[in-house]
This record gives sequence, C-alpha cells and structure tokens, in this order.
Amino acid sequence: MGQRSRKFIERYWWQLELVGFVILSLIWVLPGGAFGQLYVGDDLIFHLNRVQGLLSAIQQGGHWWQVPAVTTGAFSAWGYPINLFYPAVTLLPLAWIQLVIPGIPGYVCFLFLLNLVTLVVAAAVAHRLLGSRTQACLAAVLYGFAQYRFLDFFVRGALAEGIVFAFLPLVFYGSYCIVTGDYHRWYWLAIGMALIALTHVASLVLAAIAVVLMLGLWGLRRQDLQPRLGRLAAAIGLTVALALSFLGPLLQQLHHVGALGLAKYDLKDSALQLSTFLANSLGDAVASGSINMGFLLLATSVIAIIMWRQLTALDRYWLVLGAVFIYLSSTLFPWALFQNILGVIQFPWRFLALATFPLALVGAKAVARLTKATTLRRWAIVAPVTLALILGLTVSSTAALTEAIGPTNPKLLTTATYPAAVKSAVGSDADYVPQQGQVSMAAVRTHSIPVMNTQLNGKQPASLQQLSESPQVNGIDYTLHSTVTRDIKLPQLMYLGEHVSVNGHEQTPRLDSNDVVHITVHQGTSHIRFLYRRTGFQHFCGAISWLAWLVLLGLGGWRWWRQRQSRVKLTSSDD
Repeated sequence: MGQRSRKFIERYWWQLELVGFVILSLIWVLPGGAFGQLYVGDDLIFHLNRVQGLLSAIQQGGHWWQVPAVTTGAFSAWGYPINLFYPAVTLLPLAWIQLVIPGIPGYVCFLFLLNLVTLVVAAAVAHRLLGSRTQACLAAVLYGFAQYRFLDFFVRGALAEGIVFAFLPLVFYGSYCIVTGDYHRWYWLAIGMALIALTHVASLVLAAIAVVLMLGLWGLRRQDLQPRLGRLAAAIGLTVALALSFLGPLLQQLHHVGALGLAKYDLKDSALQLSTFLANSLGDAVASGSINMGFLLLATSVIAIIMWRQLTALDRYWLVLGAVFIYLSSTLFPWALFQNILGVIQFPWRFLALATFPLALVGAKAVARLTKATTLRRWAIVAPVTLALILGLTVSSTAALTEAIGPTNPKLLTTATYPAAVKSAVGSDADYVPQQGQVSMAAVRTHSIPVMNTQLNGKQPASLQQLSESPQVNGIDYTLHSTVTRDIKLPQLMYLGEHVSVNGHEQTPRLDSNDVVHITVHQGTSHIRFLYRRTGFQHFCGAISWLAWLVLLGLGGWRWWRQRQSRVKLTSSDD
C-alpha cells in the first residue's frame, strides 16, 4: 500500500467505515423482506402488531413522540394495554418510518438503519476496548453478522431482542469503565441499561447478570475500589431514572392486576444440549429450534484459544466471559434451582446474545494475532478474505432459510397480506390479561356489547342495539341504544387508569369475577367512552425520566462543546 493511500485511509477512516457499513447493512437486510416477502417466524407478527398500534395512535391524533398505553389499532383492536407491560419506546422510529414508507418496505428500511446503528456502536465501543480501528471494524462485523443475531431477526422474528443488540456494547463498555477503566465514563452503563429497559424486560435481567459477571474485571487492576463502587451505584440510580417512565407504571400495574396469562417455561427444559448446540453452530443451522452462535464465532473462538498466550489479560477475560454465557445457556447449569428467581428470562439460550459481543472482540484480536495484521498493508489482505468468508456464510444462511421456508409458507407475508396480518394477533393479545379475565377474551374480541350481554338462553337481548364503535387514542367510543335502563357489560377488561363515561358523565365501573367492566345505561341512546388516563404516579415517573434524559443530554453536549473548544485553541496555539 502506497504512502498516499495510507494517508487517505487514515484521514477519512470514519467516512470509509461508514460507507462500508452502509453496504454491509444493505446485504444484511436481504432476508428481511427486501424482495417483497417477509417471513414472520415465531414472534414477528406480535411485534408488527405493536408497531401498528403505535402507528394507529399517531394517525388518530396522538403525540408522535408518546407511546400510548392502550392499543386500539391492532391486537384485534379491543383496547389491549400492551404498552404498560412491554416497552415500546424503541419501536417508535419504526412507526414513524411506516407513516412515510408503509408495509414491508418500511420494515426493511428500519432493519437497514438499525443494523447500521448497531455496527457503528459496536465499532466505536470495540475501538475503545481494543485500541485498534481495524480490529474494531472486524469485531463490529463479526458481531453484526453473528448467526444468533441472524436467527433472532429472520427466523424467530424476535424484533425487540434484536434491537437490544444495538445497546449491549454500551453495557459492556460502561461496565469495563466502572470496574477497571476510566470510571468517569460510568454513564455509558446507565445509558445502555436504560435503552434495554425501554426495549425488552427479559434482556434487562440478562444484562444485569452480565454486569455482575463483569465485576470480576476489577481483579485485573485492583485500584480505586471506593470511587468505582460509587460510580456503579450512580449508574444504577441513573438507569432507574432514565427508564422510570416505563418501569414505574409497569410495577404499578403488576401490583394492581396480580397474576397474568403469560406462558411459563421451565428453564431446564429450554436450555441447550451442548452437543446439539455445537453441531448446529458448525452447520449454521437456520431451523426455528436450532439455536446456535454460528460457525464464524465458533471458529474465531477456537483461534482465540489457540492464540491464548498472545492475548492480553483483558482479551482472555472476554473469552472466558463468552464461555460462561454459553455455559449458562446450556443444560450444564442447574437451572431447576433458579426457576423462581430467573423464570422471567424464559429461555436460557438468550445468554447467547450476551456471548456474542465479547467473543467478537476477542475473535477480532485473535485473527489479527494469527495473521500478524499489524499494518494497513497486511489488513488490506486479511480484511477482504475475512469479509468474503463472513458474507459467504451469511448468504449461505439466507439461501438455506429461503429454501426451508418455501414459496407457500403460511408465515410468509406479502404486500397484499401485510395490512391485515399486523392488525390481528389472536392468541398474542391475552398475554398481559389477568388470569381471571382469560375466559372472557373470545367475547371481548367481538367488540360487541350485545354479545357481551348474551342471556342464559344463548340469545342476545333485543333491547340492546350497538349503533357504532370508534377507536380513539388510548380508548374506544361506543354508541348504544337501549329500550330500558339497565346494567350492561362492556367488551373491556379493567386496568388501573381506565375510566368510563356515559353521555359525558363519568361512572365508577363495577367489575365481575372475570374483571369485565359493568356500567349503567339509561333508556335511549348512550354515548360511552372507555378511556385510559395516565395515573398521577405515571405522570411523576414520566417527568423524572424526561428530566434525567434532558440533563444527561445537556451535560453531554456541554462537555462535547468544551472539548471541541479546547481542541480549537490547541490547534490555534500550535499554528
């Protein structure tokens, strides 16, 4: 490589890296509907219904920046309060994109941008941890194209878990800074954890376990214990403040409704058999139940083991940490003892998401050591070969998945079937319904007041006639005609914060043993509004979170400006 080429690359590195990541992201989204068809896998219909709910709220006049508590434009449109129990903040950008680019193309656009952000974040963090821009770039590509991440997006359809990949590097970096690095950068841990909390609760629990395991890094330096513990406490406090807008109302609702209808899984039954896991990884298996981390990370991990003596203590820690996460995902760990404590994670193999980044870090370092790639000239040879291998494996997985799906798979959405599919997810609209309310769901989904008030003889009352139903932001309006004054049941279940008014006058609803709402209507036409209003506690939690984010961003911007001014003054003095 000539001197001019080297200087050009060094001068425009981040621009060249960004262009490379854009091209790689365009390739990565190919399985995600780039050809006009979208395979929804196990969970994607559920998540697309969540997005449709956000989109409908905006179209109904809701604030574009606010997550509605109740979904009236998806999940059979009965008023499912999904967003009180499942965080949706990081899905808002997808809803905004869908306003401009609807359907499958909008989803593909979101995946492209998400993958680009993930690669950029991973590369920035890896550069801090590895000290080499070339190794950091390789680590980011290993991370972004990891097979487990491929399975999350394109086989399982686990959109929320997939989004978390963009934030996990921040958790590892923040933990590293607090435990053994520059503890003044402790806030990165809080930012990463808060973004995960606003995306996926189970991943928050997993990330917390990762932070605990990262505390072992202190043994590498064993310095400044007291200030580091103080920064850890500050990071925990800031995490809570940043995510309180969701975590506070979640705890409030859980206390109010009691046991939910969420499916429960035995951790020991869903843990991976290590032999099966290794076989699936070697073959880059793409079947729904073939959870694995892929040949690429497995191979680079083996290289890291071979190059053990040439690795630093920190590199070795990453390798051991990745191995620990694999161990936790397997049947070797006594999961039966932790069912009550960690049952919320549902599947131990979710620890593979945590294993991916540390193994990508040490894998990139090991490849550099093995190939002696210490100069740009050597990387100019190593990088294309490695990249060709990565892309080849990705294309192979894409082809295998396409063949396995087939052209007539019922889980394959087209432009024509997409709109209906993202509005009705029967079976997924009762996870956060109280157990006592499950029996009423079939009637609730009809949206029909006469059906809800079916008599013992199986007939609907002739004295009731539903004239209209109109979804609103966080609620539903009904128009009803009754020939007599009577008590009726609404096709609604009651959650804390929901209110009922009849002809503009608020009523205190009565609940039966199934949590179904009962009200009184008078003879004649009644206009009924069933509406969720944020509780005082919810307003308080939201204010705390907004203030925390504003202060954090304000201080961060001020610090960046001061550093920039210092660099300008330094440059001026040198001239």
